[in-house]
Amino acid sequence: MKNSLNKTARWSALALAMGFMSAISVQGLAAIYWPGGGDNNDTKKKSKDYKKGYKTAQRDCVNKPKDCEVLLEDVVANPGWGETEPNDHPGAADRIFLNRFYKGNTLDKFDQDWFYLGTTKPNQNLLINFLGDQENYTDTAGWLVKVHDSFGNVIATFDTTTTGTGNVYRNGDQPEDIVDPGEPILAKTPLSNAHIMLTTLGLPGRYYISVESVEDAGAERAYHIAAMISPSDQLSPNPDSNFQDAETEPNDLQENADPLNSNVHMFGTFGRRWVRWYTPAQPPEYELKYFYKDCNPMNVATMPVGLDTCECDITSVDNNGDIVPPNPNNVPDQTPAGACEARNELVPGTGTEQGNWNYAYDYDNDWFSYYSEGDEQLHFELCTKGSCDFARVHVRILYINGSAVLLDGPMLPGSTFEIGAARPGTYFIELSPEPVDGPQVDPETGVHTVDDLTGPYNFLLRSTKLPPNGG
Repeated sequence: MKNSLNKTARWSALALAMGFMSAISVQGLAAIYWPGGGDNNDTKKKSKDYKKGYKTAQRDCVNKPKDCEVLLEDVVANPGWGETEPNDHPGAADRIFLNRFYKGNTLDKFDQDWFYLGTTKPNQNLLINFLGDQENYTDTAGWLVKVHDSFGNVIATFDTTTTGTGNVYRNGDQPEDIVDPGEPILAKTPLSNAHIMLTTLGLPGRYYISVESVEDAGAERAYHIAAMISPSDQLSPNPDSNFQDAETEPNDLQENADPLNSNVHMFGTFGRRWVRWYTPAQPPEYELKYFYKDCNPMNVATMPVGLDTCECDITSVDNNGDIVPPNPNNVPDQTPAGACEARNELVPGTGTEQGNWNYAYDYDNDWFSYYSEGDEQLHFELCTKGSCDFARVHVRILYINGSAVLLDGPMLPGSTFEIGAARPGTYFIELSPEPVDGPQVDPETGVHTVDDLTGPYNFLLRSTKLPPNGG
């Protein structure tokens, strides 16, 4: 490795001048031979030439450190900036000073490191520089870096994966290196190869930067991160508004509908509750039936000719208006109605000695409202911000109190629909389970005959301000 006396003297002088070497290191310099220094073993008395050469080297290296081949990384190899664990939450975030690299470590795939910084002006660019650990700075793959607002909402997410040639070493940085005078001397830390992430912060205030592993890719690895703030050319105002919203329960009735904002995704959850009702004991039921007199159902010989039952068919009458039994053999003579008698018979399966509890699911209905200025198209899309587990949902969109129904039917996740809002006023959206077949509730049992509708959902209503032109 290249190590001239002149270089060593100048490096040491710069280190002393910048105050980066301790008293112990200074004492070690006494054993170094300086030009004009005389006997190397005379450590008690330095010659005038020694002092002069020392001051000259010191002055030259302070004024032009690069000419002395002295780099900042040589003097400040470990600046001492780093995260403090645990810092997995905004409340425990480490302050990150601008323009300084911080060392961090991802313990496992569940570990998160949080840092915070502040801006005093709107529309400022946040530039994040990311490096791997000391063994391979440019191997930055394996992490997710997220930028959060003061409440922790994610406003930007970056995958740190980048392309690179691996670590960059100085010419002759390792003892086993063969020094090539034709190669440039490179810094230990390849700052020029850092993975750069840029986002513009619209509002002044506090912001957070979080670092987490992508599954196991960043686990048990170190990284380096730095942040810089610079003004942007963005001059548009940034109102403090949400870019997503959530339903508030209960909103099962139209009068409790949650208001919607145009182009803001609404997130909600379909729920269901287990309901039961009590069926009291029921008395047995009887019905009036007619049987042939002296007919025994256990004796075929007592039954009328051609019949295999003792029951009379009272739907036939003779010429006198009397009820007569059936005559399957078309015998001209008809048996008079007096041959039959009426009996009250127990209806099979009726009558219970005790009551019963019945159970069923009562599914959620969610209502939302939107005020339109009218004469525009409304764009409705379902489950496009995230996945939904249900197969379909019943969507009903109506104007004010149902005076006009714009949509009433099933929709599949991922579907969109265009609606013409001709008149100004409030438009209501109801999301409910889709009936399987027939009415939503069985009138006899009270059981909901609908698709199973549970889990999270999302939708968006956009006010396009475009005229429908539908006449």
